[in-house]
Amino acid sequence: MKALLTLFLIVFIDLLGFGIIIPIFPFVAERMGADPWLITFGGAGVYALAQVLSTPVWGRLSDAIGRRPVLIVSMLGAVAGYIWLGLANTLSMLIAARVLSGLMSGNISAAFAYVADVTDPANRAKGLGMIGAAFGLGFMFGPMIGGLLGGDDPAQASFLLPAMVSAGLSAIAFFGATLFLKESLPPERRKPWRESAKGSRSPLAAVSHSPVLLGLVGAVFLISIGGTILQSIFPIWGHDVLGLSPRDVGLAFFAMGFVGVTVQGVIVGRLAVRFGEKKVLYGSAFLHAVGYVTMGLANDHVMLGLGAAFFAAGHASFNTTASSLLTLEASPREQGAALGAMQSASAAGRIVGPASSGAIYSGLGTHAPFLVGAVLLVPAVMFLRRSHKGDVPHE
Repeated sequence: MKALLTLFLIVFIDLLGFGIIIPIFPFVAERMGADPWLITFGGAGVYALAQVLSTPVWGRLSDAIGRRPVLIVSMLGAVAGYIWLGLANTLSMLIAARVLSGLMSGNISAAFAYVADVTDPANRAKGLGMIGAAFGLGFMFGPMIGGLLGGDDPAQASFLLPAMVSAGLSAIAFFGATLFLKESLPPERRKPWRESAKGSRSPLAAVSHSPVLLGLVGAVFLISIGGTILQSIFPIWGHDVLGLSPRDVGLAFFAMGFVGVTVQGVIVGRLAVRFGEKKVLYGSAFLHAVGYVTMGLANDHVMLGLGAAFFAAGHASFNTTASSLLTLEASPREQGAALGAMQSASAAGRIVGPASSGAIYSGLGTHAPFLVGAVLLVPAVMFLRRSHKGDVPHE
């Protein structure tokens, strides 16, 4: 529990810095001349593209040398990325800074593998839910702080102070990991880099032997597309349709983060123990659907709040439960690589989602991004049906 608590605090501080940037980026990029497509893809898409490239590398590296050094080095790189972002005065510098940050963010596979190392199968969902709650808290308080720093006037929003605050928080996480985080992977369980690289020609190689893992990876990809379509277009949609300011956008993300923290930290682990991971995943798909429809029809803050709550609950429960089911299926020596494959699928969805959301929004109308997200749930559920494990409650 002490190891999980240490990792929880480190991940929370790191994600707090990441969340600060979310409500400000669209308005700064727009002021620099970006159109809706470049705003969504340049902010979230290129970040995810870099994450796709780095996640399997970080995952296999953590299997070879341990989780701790991977987390430490990547957090130090995140500090450099935020400083670069704060000093950017052109679109090209802005996007380059997001690429560097994305390369460092691939460390999430090592964080989840750390949890798998220090928990037994029966308690894994609770452990992953605890770390998921750290993500939720970071996304909850980070955008709120960023929105407050961004203010009420989109034309005056600036990156300098928020980015430097984010860099400082990542520096705290770096020192925290260096001083207090213990290694979770003993030498006898490590997988040599050459052996890992030889056996994994692509991210999917780590899961290609299992229909359960392939189904999970496919579902994660589609859920990620729908979720990031919504998340990347939300500041623009909120400003155009409901007149939301950067501060309002930050508060909205705060509310969604609060729901996510509650679900991941309190509810999802208990549901997985009682009903099994697979049934929880089906329930999360239903919550997604309700959220998409309600937000798409929203014409006031009440409907927006209801839809956002359903969406956040569905997204939080899906991410945590999918990670838990994957670690139960993967062998201990391949958990880092398997989690890296899942995170690569998620990051690939975060490329497709932002790359398409601006075009969908400007070309098909303000309701279209929510409709697309709802439609993508159908094939996602079909992928989940490929699995045969995870539907039996834990004893």
